[in-house]
Amino acid sequence: MRQSGGFAIAVTDAAIADAQAELAGTEGLLMGPEGAATYAAFRKARDEGRLAAGAEVVLFNCGTALKYPMAPADAVLDPTLPIDYAALVEG
Repeated sequence: MRQSGGFAIAVTDAAIADAQAELAGTEGLLMGPEGAATYAAFRKARDEGRLAAGAEVVLFNCGTALKYPMAPADAVLDPTLPIDYAALVEG
């Protein structure tokens, strides 16, 4: 790490959860916490100015959130509402 000029960075569980939610909402990626931690660390390093503008960054996601317990769908979805098909194809 030192030889390449890299660095290590720690992130909070809350930052990891925020990264999971952002990636699911904006990119449709169901990241496990280990993969979302890399994105949370990227955001923190970027926000702290530790990355050069235009730096190329590779984030590794070696898992999926499917292996973790999830809330029942009715905890986040209202099955009584009609499906908003337009929202499914936006973005």
